[in-house]
Amino acid sequence: MPPRRYTLPLARRVAPLLVGFTWLSDAQAATCHAPGQWLDKAGAPIATDVMMRDLAEQQVVMLGERHDQRAHHRWQLQTLAGLHALRPDMVIGLEMLPRKAQPVLDDWVAGALSEAAFLEASDWFETWGYDPELYWPILHFARMQDVPLKALNVTPELQRRLVRDGWDAVPSDDRFGMTAPAPASPAYRADLADVFAAHDHAANAGDEGLEHFIDAQLVWDRAMASGLAEASAEGKLVVGLMGLRHLSDGHGVPHQLDDLGVAEHLSLLPRRLDAACRPPPAGRADGFFILDQRREEAPAAP
Repeated sequence: MPPRRYTLPLARRVAPLLVGFTWLSDAQAATCHAPGQWLDKAGAPIATDVMMRDLAEQQVVMLGERHDQRAHHRWQLQTLAGLHALRPDMVIGLEMLPRKAQPVLDDWVAGALSEAAFLEASDWFETWGYDPELYWPILHFARMQDVPLKALNVTPELQRRLVRDGWDAVPSDDRFGMTAPAPASPAYRADLADVFAAHDHAANAGDEGLEHFIDAQLVWDRAMASGLAEASAEGKLVVGLMGLRHLSDGHGVPHQLDDLGVAEHLSLLPRRLDAACRPPPAGRADGFFILDQRREEAPAAP
């Protein structure tokens, strides 16, 4: 079954009022957006309630992030809350932890762990390393609403085994039943080659080093897609939180979900307020949320 494409009839696209903004020309008004506004994949404004209803009909929704951006995590939490109001039968998938940490996530949601105990039991600082303060609001939301958390990642050790030895050489139980990834598209290979070329060691690694890098990225993508697919098989709405690169342009996790037969999935990205009124790049995501990060932190008191 081909994947569902995110298209909305024009009648369902509703532009929120731009309160407090000066009137723009018709051309500018069509492309300039206000903070807090949702856009469809073509960059057209769409009302929040319409967006939430469409997302709630999916099997999987993916919310991209830059891991160190507080505004991105606040947007994720807002979106999770909106979706939970429509689909309380929800699961939150996390790139941040490997599958071996699943019992820790279960204990956290059950209220059996303090914050300190959670960080220690999950080996957070070694496994992920980013400031947990960025993630506590989402983790506490899951505990408060009794929303299951699902670990999507694999350990670096397992990733290296799969790349070095091949999938058939690693027992199914050791790889949590995951199947081998679909090959990267030419466009994704080109993107990953650009990322690899920016690494200090790339010049000495050669073609073999690039192939290992691409294979490792595919393991990462497949692991997350497999976790999302498993959770969605139970009929629940699964919302995955992951880095932007894993879902941009339909590559990465969306591509692997297609290969796994998960047809109903959408990818959403936060987008900075653009003073130049440029539209989102074509094909980058299925929807966008406009952030004005100048508003994120209150100015210090004089």
